[in-house]
Amino acid sequence: MEKKKLDISRDTRQNLIIIGVLLLAIIIFSTLSKYFLKWDNIVAILVAAVPLGLVAISESNCLMVGGFDMSVGYVACFSGIIWTTLISVNHWSTYPALLIALLFGLASGTLAGASVALLNMPPWMTTFALMNIWQGCSLIVTSGEAVRMTKFKDFKWLGQADLVAKIPPMVILLILIYVIMYCVHKYTKLGRDLFVVGGNPEAAKNAGINIVRAKMFAFMVSGFLAALAGALFASRSGSGQPKVGTMYAMQGIAAATIGGTKAGKTNLAMTFVGAVFIMLVQNGLNMIQVPAFYQYITTGVILVLAILLQTDKRK
Repeated sequence: MEKKKLDISRDTRQNLIIIGVLLLAIIIFSTLSKYFLKWDNIVAILVAAVPLGLVAISESNCLMVGGFDMSVGYVACFSGIIWTTLISVNHWSTYPALLIALLFGLASGTLAGASVALLNMPPWMTTFALMNIWQGCSLIVTSGEAVRMTKFKDFKWLGQADLVAKIPPMVILLILIYVIMYCVHKYTKLGRDLFVVGGNPEAAKNAGINIVRAKMFAFMVSGFLAALAGALFASRSGSGQPKVGTMYAMQGIAAATIGGTKAGKTNLAMTFVGAVFIMLVQNGLNMIQVPAFYQYITTGVILVLAILLQTDKRK
């Protein structure tokens, strides 16, 4: 009797390998450090993954439509500074100030999307220009100094409150946003259009899909989520930092790529795994006291290997 072979798709096989690498990293770090699997450290990893997890969604949407967003790091940075400055200097209430910070991110994403979709500017050029503009604005507003928020308890609630088992609201919010974005991709026409526009632009045009709207949506969501990432980081750290987010764009693209995202394709669950994987590696290297200079090299090598596992090698 002939045995049936287990039919596993290429995508499933690659995802299982990524999860296997993640589990291997957990085993190695937990062996080298007895504190690695302590609950406090697990929560610390999840909290650290929140801003990156949001930026990874941003980059996933942009990559799906054939672009990427270099500005997310400094959109996040300036968003945190807007929020903290409005509260501490201009005496705004916490959540109206947060709304202004998020609207800034939406406006930045709209500007990037309009430049790419309407003016046909290259995504890297547009978002790189915005990155430099928001970086300059961050330094001008703060004079290069952090905006301290030690006296404002409401400001810290999203990042520091203990909801359940020491898990702050920002982690729950991240999971909720992943669920919402999954539903948008799966159950709305606009979400499904993202896959077609990135996978086959000519077919999308022939099918009457509004390509401009799809690209605008991708970049608007990118700007909004980047601003939210910056606000949550500020709430967690208790300050607006003018130099935070410098690596968000590259790390976000790496997390999305580890998750298998490319033009016309994404897997949000694996993108989340990618974000956690990056922060887990950084946390583990800190726990085993690898010097900072070597951490950059080690993290880079691990990311290259992980991304290679998700690269289509077929010609």
